[in-house]
Amino acid sequence: MKIYREIKIDHLARIEGKAGIVVEIGEEVKARVNVTEGPRFFELITRGKNYNDAASICSRICSFCSIPHKLTPIEAIEKALDIEVTEQTKILRKILYFANIIESHSLHLFLFAMPDYLGYPDAFSMAKKYPKLMKTGLELKNFGAEVQKIIGSREIHPENAIVGGFGKLPSQKDMEKIRKMAKENLERAIATVDFFAEYEYPSYTKMERKHLSIDGYEAYGNKIKATDGNEFSIEAYKENIEEEVVSYSFAKRGKYKGEPFMTGAISRIVNNMEFLEGEAKELVKKYEDFIDSKNCFANNFAQAIELVYFTQKIGELSNIKIKEERNVDIEKKNGRGIAVTEAPRGLLIYEVEVENEKIKYMNVITPTAMLLPMMEIDAINMAKGLWEDGYKDIDLIGKKIEMVVRAYDPCISCSVHVINKK
Repeated sequence: MKIYREIKIDHLARIEGKAGIVVEIGEEVKARVNVTEGPRFFELITRGKNYNDAASICSRICSFCSIPHKLTPIEAIEKALDIEVTEQTKILRKILYFANIIESHSLHLFLFAMPDYLGYPDAFSMAKKYPKLMKTGLELKNFGAEVQKIIGSREIHPENAIVGGFGKLPSQKDMEKIRKMAKENLERAIATVDFFAEYEYPSYTKMERKHLSIDGYEAYGNKIKATDGNEFSIEAYKENIEEEVVSYSFAKRGKYKGEPFMTGAISRIVNNMEFLEGEAKELVKKYEDFIDSKNCFANNFAQAIELVYFTQKIGELSNIKIKEERNVDIEKKNGRGIAVTEAPRGLLIYEVEVENEKIKYMNVITPTAMLLPMMEIDAINMAKGLWEDGYKDIDLIGKKIEMVVRAYDPCISCSVHVINKK
């Protein structure tokens, strides 16, 4: 193929982890996301470890989403060992999970995405002109972090959640503090939605695409649903989500029935809009045109809606009356379990096999690994659309391609796992 222009970005700025992208413009347009961050072999590292130690190791996969990488393997281990935790434990874990989503979304929207929308190279430059906007983002971020500290024991890589329950329960005073913080931050979350509703989506990335999420607007689920009408149990994930590797990437990649797909905030809203409540539901009605299932840039707007929704949910759930209770007694030592949760960036799947209280096998599929094939298609369409419309400035096209990647909010560190299929 004759190449007219090559756009090569060695390091994609304002994403988590190390990756670049190469776009070749010729008789056809090609793109590849080069994930150059080395493989981290967490599945292999956990083998032979006690299951609680393994869950702690998994949370180190990422600081942005350490909670999903702690609670999801815990859920899989508990399924393997037939452990049914108390209702109080379930509620506290939901609050912990929702707080992580709020912190992650705030970091992405205010520090990574907003500079693109306002025309700045980074958040520091933007903050000089928009200090109040940055203050709003940091307050939302700190809200999510503080809730994780209260329930999880610390802001990053919290250790309080364990198989069967919690190491230490929060006090009633702690829950009152959480409820007060949620009330204080709701208006900040709503203002974030209003900000993103001022910007139109680029038309070049508008195309039909499939969306996958769990069934229901929660952190945990037992079924995965797709916009093609298909639903399947999480035990059947390997029959529907295929993993592959490519020569230019250390990341595993996922396809749904052989095709690229989306997962994440926009997919959750598209699939489960009827479950939204309160202010989030009203905002979706007000800005319904921004819930565009065909455009990857809608993911930013969807994350803003989720800031509102999960702030509300934390406020509601924090009304729980904390009672002292023992963690569940664990009798089984062997078993296999599969869990799926909704991490900030989408579906997170863990499969574990426990033998004599130790991990014998683990498989992890992360949201970013699933998103990479779809991300490349949108990068191609952005470059092709701009080129065909007469934009020949390579720097301009490169910046727009970076915006495409950032719209997905990729977490590269989560995606670089390689393991032989069992």
